[in-house]
Amino acid sequence: MPGLISAQEVTADAGEPIAEESAGPARIIVTAERRATDLQDTPLSIVAVTQETIESKGIEDLDDLATFTPNLNITGGRGSGGSNPQFSIRGVSGGGGATGERGVGLYLDGIYIPRTNGSVLRVLDIDRVEVLRGPQGTLFGRNSTGGAIRYFTKRPEPGVTEGYVRATIANMDRHDLVGALNVPVGDDAALRVQGAYLNQGGWVTRGTQELGKTTDYIGRADLRFEPTSDLTVDLGFLYSDSRSNGTPHVFEEFDMRPGLEGFWEGNYGDWLNDALKLDGQAPIAAYNDPRIVIDDFTAPGFCLIDDFDPDFDEQCEQFDNTEYWQASLNLAYDLSDNVSVSSISGISRLDNNSNLDWQYLGTERRLNEITSEVFYQELQLNASLFAGAVDLVVGGSYFHEKSFNDQEVVNRRGTSDTPRGGPNANIPQPNGNADLGLFHRSDTETTQTSDSYGLFASATWHITPDLNFTGGLRYAHDYKSYESTEFAHETFTPAPGTDRTTVNSDHNWDQVDWRASVDYHLTDTWMWYVTASKAYKAGSYGGLEIVDNIRGEDQSGEFLLPIAPEKVVNFETGMRIEAFDRRLRFNPTAFYMLWTNRQAARQAQCSGQVGCPEPPGFQIEIQNTGDVDIYGVELEAQVFLTNDFWLDGSAGYTGYDLKDPVANSGPNLFPGPPEFSFNVGATYIADLGFGELTFNANYAYTSDQPTHPTETGDSAYRLPAIDLVNARIRFEPDNAPVSISLFANNLLDNTYASYATRFGGGYWDRGGPLAIQIPESRPERTALFVVRGKPREVGLTLQYDF
Repeated sequence: MPGLISAQEVTADAGEPIAEESAGPARIIVTAERRATDLQDTPLSIVAVTQETIESKGIEDLDDLATFTPNLNITGGRGSGGSNPQFSIRGVSGGGGATGERGVGLYLDGIYIPRTNGSVLRVLDIDRVEVLRGPQGTLFGRNSTGGAIRYFTKRPEPGVTEGYVRATIANMDRHDLVGALNVPVGDDAALRVQGAYLNQGGWVTRGTQELGKTTDYIGRADLRFEPTSDLTVDLGFLYSDSRSNGTPHVFEEFDMRPGLEGFWEGNYGDWLNDALKLDGQAPIAAYNDPRIVIDDFTAPGFCLIDDFDPDFDEQCEQFDNTEYWQASLNLAYDLSDNVSVSSISGISRLDNNSNLDWQYLGTERRLNEITSEVFYQELQLNASLFAGAVDLVVGGSYFHEKSFNDQEVVNRRGTSDTPRGGPNANIPQPNGNADLGLFHRSDTETTQTSDSYGLFASATWHITPDLNFTGGLRYAHDYKSYESTEFAHETFTPAPGTDRTTVNSDHNWDQVDWRASVDYHLTDTWMWYVTASKAYKAGSYGGLEIVDNIRGEDQSGEFLLPIAPEKVVNFETGMRIEAFDRRLRFNPTAFYMLWTNRQAARQAQCSGQVGCPEPPGFQIEIQNTGDVDIYGVELEAQVFLTNDFWLDGSAGYTGYDLKDPVANSGPNLFPGPPEFSFNVGATYIADLGFGELTFNANYAYTSDQPTHPTETGDSAYRLPAIDLVNARIRFEPDNAPVSISLFANNLLDNTYASYATRFGGGYWDRGGPLAIQIPESRPERTALFVVRGKPREVGLTLQYDF
């Protein structure tokens, strides 16, 4: 019975079975404190999602998990959409490319995953997912200033032969096949293997492509060996190959008023206008040209990369392909009844290749290759001391990554042009309406090597049976080595006599993270806690620009300084309440966080300066954007009206006080968190006499959110609120090991955007500050394109268990 326990056992890998005798929400054992604890006794803000919840709510990837987890937000990147997802918990975010790093730690079976370029991790054969909200620096180290997401896959079971085959079909050409098998290997070992083929058709048409289409091949093998009752050895390997046609972008607005034809010469809009006229087509309309703003699920099918003919061509086809593999070795050994040691070792590699059209008009090609090679090692000792009065966890970790990014940006330009700035800003220029050819805007290779060492200790003192104090410290040492090479191209001139410039630098940092927490059980089922904690994110070299005509050695070393680490200090209080014989569970949390030295991307105007990309007349740089105070609440609840009918829900609120809007380039956090989010669900189980029928329905709401640091101007836009309803019916007959599920995601077929980008005047006229504008460029020409959410999906899943 999903979500309900009645005289059955729940087991965690690191703990003994826990027996339950009363009906109510299932006991969930988590390891957020590096030891097995009951979710309701853990003084942290945690959302723990079990396999039953994943199936009932239709959670299939991290995007879906965020929909049902308040204050966890996963969005596309500005311009790049889903190819570079942005993670945030409680508004704390970051990441991207080969040098940027998230403020949210992501772990798969204990192994840290530093980059998520490409497809978002699919949820398959999962035991549970833990979302830890708030800084987790003491126990999880670097880059967990917002929190951490921890995936735990199902472990092999010795002495058991079992498995399943699951097939899913749905509209939009979805067809999945997933299988898993657990088999004993002798008396003391077991092997669990899994394979999956997942195909999702696209839902936005662009030329000859269906955007949103993905094909995934996933394979995993895990071997568990238990030579003695005290020793457990887990050896695992995962491989994932994901192929995507790119992000499903569509234009919702294309505002060139008062117009381009007869009003403006130069930049992307006018160059496309000239190509259309040479092809015998009408000029671009001043507002929402019907060839650009077409409908909710059609993007413009132009391509100028192959030639100046706007017809779509394969050179403009988008792709986003990711290969990822991970190998791990986990050891757990009980030295005695009260002391155990464990080791987690892992290596992984990510290869991501993508082609992105930044403006989505067929005028630009951004070829991007990212690789990441990781080695991760962690040692841990758990001890129960002084007759159980103190639970101690001590350990150390080592993280090594070598990341590489090769990016080439090419765009098609016309002969028309208008100066952007400098001494000739207002001097009329001769203009034509022909093809000027392909231009390289960027051609760079960047390599970064990161090493991080950590030592941590955390102890919980059980002062009385009802009162506990937890304190912890972590010392961390981070080292980064950075090298970047820019090759000669139309907007970059290396030092005389060379065809490239290479710069390099390295730096190290030392940090101490800490945590102090007190929890008190007012009753056996009512716990209250307060906590204060601190975490940091390592310094960054992201967004640095190489200067024209200067030798690399003259702009390396001390000339190339990184951004200092950012820090988050969290003050939090919460309650974990169960009542009415555990039929009601209610978990409220409130927090206030101080975020200092925030690392964020900002738009740095450079129009008229040497080496400035024209268009758009600005550069994106990772900078220290000042301090932010973030505050909010989180609520989770579950109520069992009967043993067969229950309701669940959760909600979150996040607000913030930005201390330096000037340094931030505006009043909004970017990426901006939604202020409110909540979801509610209902589950009913009917015994038909010959089988069991389960009904589940869920509603999720996410409020509007900013997509740019500014609130006004030609780049500002607030993504509208999102409402989604999912529903599922599952039938399990009594006399057959099968289940049949009929599901509908986005049941009401809402047309919505999961992310949006508004491109301002820098792409259509002059852009830049008002001081360099001329009357013809003062109208705020803008274009808005959105990541179109998936329309209603209706499908059928058949699973056979054996």
